[in-house]
Amino acid sequence: MVMACFMWACEADPDEGLPSFDNSLPLYVQLGSTNDIEAEEGDEVAITVEVPEVIYSDVIVQWEVTGDISNTGSVTIAEGDLSNDVIVIIPDDGQATGGGTATFTLTSVDNGLTLGRQNATSSVISTIIEWTDND
Repeated sequence: MVMACFMWACEADPDEGLPSFDNSLPLYVQLGSTNDIEAEEGDEVAITVEVPEVIYSDVIVQWEVTGDISNTGSVTIAEGDLSNDVIVIIPDDGQATGGGTATFTLTSVDNGLTLGRQNATSSVISTIIEWTDND
């Protein structure tokens, strides 16, 4: 005996009685972790940017770092991959400055994806980077 069950995110069109996928959630990108990052001056910090399912074209995600350090750039999640890392280098100023804090934020994405999962409170598109002085 074979039993099959199919489920999808759709509603029946009241005029046609057919399924409509208009309420499907768009694909999105987010950070791979909800945790703040702790580092030390001179460290290279890897921040994972991810998609929830395989996408069959490259996805370019723009990002920025603001605060005690600043930087901008982009990361490409290659066709067929689920994630890629951004490397943020925490500069070592050679002085006893006490460390610092910066915010890493995803700022835009291409190919019709959205930043963060829509209508969700747990989607992460930014994180705090805190570092200590190594001098």
